[in-house]
Amino acid sequence: MSRTVLITGARAPVAQDLARACRAAGYEVHLADSAPAHAARALRPAFPVHRLPPPRHAFSAFRSAMRQLVDAIGADRIIPTCEEVFWLSEAAHRDGYADRLFAPDLGLLRKLHSKADFPAFAASLGIDVPETALLDDPAHLPHPLPDLVLKPEFSRFGAQTVIGPSARQISRLHRSPPRRWVAQRRVRGEEYCSWAALHEGRVSSFGAYRPRWRAGRAAAFMVEAVALPAVREISARIGAATGMTGHLSLDVIVDADGITWPIECNPRAVSGLHLFDADPALARAVVEGVACPEPRCGTLRHMGPAMALLGLPTALATGRPGALAADWHKSCDVIDREGNSGVTVGCLADAVGFTLQALRSARSPAGATTADIEWDGEVMS
Repeated sequence: MSRTVLITGARAPVAQDLARACRAAGYEVHLADSAPAHAARALRPAFPVHRLPPPRHAFSAFRSAMRQLVDAIGADRIIPTCEEVFWLSEAAHRDGYADRLFAPDLGLLRKLHSKADFPAFAASLGIDVPETALLDDPAHLPHPLPDLVLKPEFSRFGAQTVIGPSARQISRLHRSPPRRWVAQRRVRGEEYCSWAALHEGRVSSFGAYRPRWRAGRAAAFMVEAVALPAVREISARIGAATGMTGHLSLDVIVDADGITWPIECNPRAVSGLHLFDADPALARAVVEGVACPEPRCGTLRHMGPAMALLGLPTALATGRPGALAADWHKSCDVIDREGNSGVTVGCLADAVGFTLQALRSARSPAGATTADIEWDGEVMS
């Protein structure tokens, strides 16, 4: 019997790749989002793409629309891919379909999402993490300023992260009870990321990658698959301790001594999912928990529009146009896998829409992409 899969966060290329994989595996696939999701609508053959109310601004309406959609299509599995995961987890718990959701309860999601709570939780499992503390009193910092990283407890895209802060920067931080900051010991080394699919605490799919090209500390627009058994073991340990089903994504730094330090966790999909090339095995790993092979080391995947709009300026600014050209030649585009230029045009239309929204709201373009779905620990009502 064919399964019906509902994938939310359709604005995201990872949602679109997961939809491709689920179709290849023989599932009936629906996509949904509170944003227009032009790229998702341009996919061919077409997927049904449903528009939802924005959960952060209209949670009650979002709950009602989700409940109606789940019932109308008979969704067997609901897979969040972006930060709507927090709102959807709570909605599913309240409305009785949490057993079909590819995400744990909100309490565990908060623990993983919090940059204060996750290091403490990981340390309780015997995982090496850099010392992390709430920034309650700037006069009692745990390390000298050059050896610190400051960041809001809830943030994304590296937004507002301060590495090696000055005393002036610390004095200007806006701190309040609902907006807490953390101070973390700075770990010097090479940064890697990972994505895993977990089913009842077991890793069914795992991919580690190096952010090959990105603008500043933002999300990468080209990634390279690497082998990191230590990170897979950390993911497995977290899974075994929680028994969770859902996405588990980690940011880690490997220092000069080869020690792997997880610094942050995101309980949602990330760019590493693209390394599976929309294979049906990826879909079965997420939907059914069937084990899936890791991506081959050295695999390069990129997002075409971002490479052109962000990669070229970055390469020119850093004197590496030749390196960009070489990597671009070896890599494959994950936005337009089928030779359908409409998806690329849709992706650009999505980017323009978020940029205009950013200008209207005085946010960054990256911040605008999550403005209607992000969650910073507030009470949901």
